[in-house]
Formats: sequence, structure tokens, C-alpha cells
Amino acid sequence: MAIITTSNVVLPEDVVFYILLCLPVASLLRFKSVCKSWRSLIESSSFVNQHHFKDDYNNYSFIVMDPPSAFGRPCPNPDLYVSLLSGNSLEASVKLDLPDCCNVNLYNDSINETPNCNRTFGNIGLSIVASCNGIVCLYNRFSSDIFLWNPATKHVRLLSKSPFPYQPEDGYFSLDICVGFGFDDKSNDYKVVRFFSLCKQPDVPTQSPAEAYNLSTDSWNIIDAVSPVIVILSDPKAPYRNGTYCWLVVNDDFPQHKRLPEKYVLTFDFRNEVFGSLPLPDVEAVDFPCLVILRENLACIYNVEAFCDFTDDWRPWECEIWVLNEYGVKDSWTKLYTVGPFTISRHIPYAARKIGLSMNGEFFLIVWNKQICTYNLVTEEIKKVDVHSDLRNPIYLEVAAYKESLVSIKGGNNAADRETYAV
Repeated sequence: MAIITTSNVVLPEDVVFYILLCLPVASLLRFKSVCKSWRSLIESSSFVNQHHFKDDYNNYSFIVMDPPSAFGRPCPNPDLYVSLLSGNSLEASVKLDLPDCCNVNLYNDSINETPNCNRTFGNIGLSIVASCNGIVCLYNRFSSDIFLWNPATKHVRLLSKSPFPYQPEDGYFSLDICVGFGFDDKSNDYKVVRFFSLCKQPDVPTQSPAEAYNLSTDSWNIIDAVSPVIVILSDPKAPYRNGTYCWLVVNDDFPQHKRLPEKYVLTFDFRNEVFGSLPLPDVEAVDFPCLVILRENLACIYNVEAFCDFTDDWRPWECEIWVLNEYGVKDSWTKLYTVGPFTISRHIPYAARKIGLSMNGEFFLIVWNKQICTYNLVTEEIKKVDVHSDLRNPIYLEVAAYKESLVSIKGGNNAADRETYAV
């Protein structure tokens, strides 16, 4: 057994390994300077993987982003708030500083009006695509820049631009670029997928081209096309079991005779680079569900009671949480929790809104009377959470489950190393 010597202390390598495994990323980054053997150990793939995947769902936090309002006056440096919520009850709140390269072009200075449409109903500038293995993917919808950011190591990477031009076919126009992020365990590579949401004229068949980015090669390639998607209604800000991304979509125009259009879950398998679909449960809901990941399973949060006679000062609000127990099997959707009913004031805009669910299923993150709160699904207790935000418009909040890691975003063979830097 190898022996590691530090000063006058001699420790077996396996003992050092398990001691370091219990430490947070910030400490490990400092301890890389202790000696060459510690640096080599901490940077090894086996250590990085074991450190991240220990404790399963218990060490997950939330990253909360409050983007600039889509209806605000364009300005060169609008405030953008990012907070990290952690602790057993998400009671600890720390302000995260975005890398300088991500915190620019949050408004389109060349125009004085907001974009036509986008994949999350109005957020502009920078948005969270997804969080996977401690890496957060960010997308700037004005510059079309895509970033990979490790908040724990403070490294950020600007992805290379796609070389493939895109022009919709006759009868279509593009509404927005839709993006997903995840991990391909077959090639041991992180990937980004993107395609275009399209608005079509009647009886004009087509497919939207799609492309995938591979971190190991720092390159894009054209992949299997996807059926036209009109609107992305929701996405979980995390891949399903790392390897599949999901979006709640509408792929047809809003029917005039229905209050809500037909919808389904669009999927992308990062291993095989193909699109698919999943059915939703049959739930009598009053709005679109919110997709989340719960204990590595896909889940939906539905508002089942939110409307009443608006001559009243108060109205009920109630949610149901459904989980897909067997991937691809509609009958395996099961109602797991009911949240509420609560009584909320109709005089407060967005008085109640579902915004996230902890990975272990213990906490439900909601906006409650214009404050971010946790709802304990076991004790049914509501607690206010302090975040670094002024909550100008709660509908634009973005939340992603996050767990810190040492995962590198340099890519294989140090591809395009000049674009990966510390902040």
C-alpha cells in the first residue's frame, strides 16, 4: 500500500483518500497545494467521481437566478441576481458572482423592444439551461453564447460557435433556440443539444434541424431532426439520470376550441443523440405542469386549483406532484403529494407559484406572497428563504438543483484551453 507523507505525519493513501472525500470543494482546491501526491489524488477521475456522487441526494442545493425584467428599459448593465441556497432546510443563502463574460449583453441594445418569444415565457438575456454533475450550462439568447460554468471551482468555458447556418423553410419562422445539457456515459462526455422552436403555416410539413456539441472535441455536429416545436412550456433544468433531457412542449398551434393546447414531453438521449417523446398523466389541471427531477425520476407539478370568482378577495391554490415510475410507461405516472389547498390574495400578482423541488423530494420551493419559501412536504411547514434578489417579477425566476463538484470543463486533450479560465 502506498504511503503519503506530509510534514511529520505518515498516512496510508486510502486513509488520506477517505479523509479528503469528506471535504468541500473549496478546501480541496486549497489542499491541492499541499504536495504533488495530494494534487494528483484530488485531480484523479476516480476521486472526482466518488466525491461528487457520495451521499446521493442529501447535499443538493438550489441555484436561484432572478433575471432582469423583460419589460424593463434596456440598459448596458442590468442587475442580475444569483443565489445559492443550501443547508438542511435551505436556510443558508450565498450570493454567487457570475463570471464577467456571462454578465454582458443581457439586453439587446440594438432594439427597443423585447424578443418575440423564448423557451421560458419571457426571460431575456442570460438563462439557466441545466445543472449536471456540478456544471451549470448558461445561455445568452441575444448573443447566442453558451457557457459551461463550475461555480465551485470558479471556472467558466465559452463554447465554440456552431458552424452550421440555419434558415427555416418556406412557411416557417423561428421563435427561439431551445437548448439542453447532459452527460453521455457511453463516451464519457458532456454534451449540449440545441434546436429551433418554429411557428408554421397550415399544412406545411417540415422538421427542425438539431445539432449537438461535444465537450471532448469542442465541436458541433448535425444530428437527427426533431418535429417542429412551437413553445417550450417547461423543463427541469437538469437531465433525467444525467443522460436524457426533457422539455414540456406544444408542437401545434393553440386550438381555438380549447383553453389549453395538446402537450407532451420531448426527450433527447445524449448517448444515441436521438429525440423521443413521453406521455403525460391524465390530470385535470388549470395550467401547464412544471417538469422536475425527483430522486432521478421525472416528475410533474400541477396546479389543480387556482381560479375562482375574481369578485372575491381570496382564491384557493393547490398543487399535485406526479412521478413517472417507469420510463416511457404512461400508466406508471403516480400522484405522490398534494400541496395545499391554501388561500391567497387575488390582489398580489403571482401570489403563489411553483418554482422547484429538491432532489430528495423533501422540500417544495414556491413563491408565496412575493417571497421565496420552502414547503416541507412531510411537516407541511412553510418557511421564508432569504435570497439575493428584489423579486421584481417572480414569474421570471429560474431555479436549478445543484451539487458542487470538481468536474473539469476543459474537455478532452485540453481542447480549446484558451476558452476555459478561472474567474
